[in-house]
Amino acid sequence: MEIPLNLCVGELTGRPNRFIFEGISEGKARRWHCPATGKIGLIDNFRGIPCLFTPAVEAKKRSTQGTVEAISLNGGKDWIGINQNRINGWVEYFLGKNALPEMIPTEGCSLRHEVQIGDSRIDLVVENGEKCVFLELKTPIHDLLLSPGDHFSRPPSATFFDRGLRHFQTLAQLAKAGHRAIVALCFMYDAVPFSPPERNKWNAKIIDTIGEANAQGVENWQLNFKISPNKLAITSCFKRELAHEKLLQSFQQ
Repeated sequence: MEIPLNLCVGELTGRPNRFIFEGISEGKARRWHCPATGKIGLIDNFRGIPCLFTPAVEAKKRSTQGTVEAISLNGGKDWIGINQNRINGWVEYFLGKNALPEMIPTEGCSLRHEVQIGDSRIDLVVENGEKCVFLELKTPIHDLLLSPGDHFSRPPSATFFDRGLRHFQTLAQLAKAGHRAIVALCFMYDAVPFSPPERNKWNAKIIDTIGEANAQGVENWQLNFKISPNKLAITSCFKRELAHEKLLQSFQQ
């Protein structure tokens, strides 16, 4: 299953601020919107990095000529999607086509997005009778899982940290009530399987919250996609066991 794309190729020359990329395409200097306002793969210098971008439809009315969708760290051989705003719509499309049956079979089901549950807004809900599947999508790009042993060292921001905690707590309550509750890490590149980092002062609270949610039945999945100038495709979809065994046992006692 693929989604057709029509992206243009360029080359970055810099990132003057967190909202803007500067670059070159077809021999002309360009300014593009950067959809990821934080760190991207801990990269400090973007000069010479190839990119894929969506041209602006009405460029004259914008301060930029489009949006960068992906970058490449190996000269354009492979692409790393960085536009986190795209993933919800893409996953919803694939679910609507029943293209992720190993995670959620959706034949005969209905889909809703951005559903408010208590203090949290859950990305997607698959409804089939009285029981639902609640799906929260995370698309981290602060760290890139490009080699075995890579993991997220710490939450990139306090906002992400607090929102992530609320999502796991809400999903734990839904799982306890008998629904399926899933957190899916989504990567628009060929990411290695995520493995949890060692517990430390930066991540202790979220690791404990994830462990408690897992003990209540919250599932952890990983979705990898491949992005290119003309299409987005699913490359893998698999379930992950993220909680430390001792931590799980402590919550189950």
